[in-house]
Amino acid sequence: MAKVNLKVRSANRIAVLLDGKQVGALQSVRFSDDVGLEGVYGIGDTDPIEHVPTAARYSISLSNVVLNAQSLRKLGLVPENGAAALKGVVFDIEQYDKETGELLRKYSGCSYASGDVDVTKNAIVMSSAQFMALTVSGTGV
Repeated sequence: MAKVNLKVRSANRIAVLLDGKQVGALQSVRFSDDVGLEGVYGIGDTDPIEHVPTAARYSISLSNVVLNAQSLRKLGLVPENGAAALKGVVFDIEQYDKETGELLRKYSGCSYASGDVDVTKNAIVMSSAQFMALTVSGTGV
């Protein structure tokens, strides 16, 4: 008898939503969590007695194909210029299992940090962006 053998997560079965929208032609997303560990040392000790979390940093890096009708800028997720960045726009970035609808991970209060556009001869125009989140939740990934 045939059975389903799905034991690993595949990007083909995950949806990534930026501000509740699935951005077309998203190529890759990297989610990084850093809790800012700092070693605690005593006088005369070279080895730490503990690593204490001091400041959490949640960053998201993504790259996507630039589409004519839709871009991160047109969606308002990437500011047009420095003055627009002063508006303080924040949004959520979420990962869902496309088949079950299960929320895997949610980055809340995301702000645009930096990005670039790559225009190369005989190639698709690509853009990349880095965002910082205020907090994160979810244990699915």
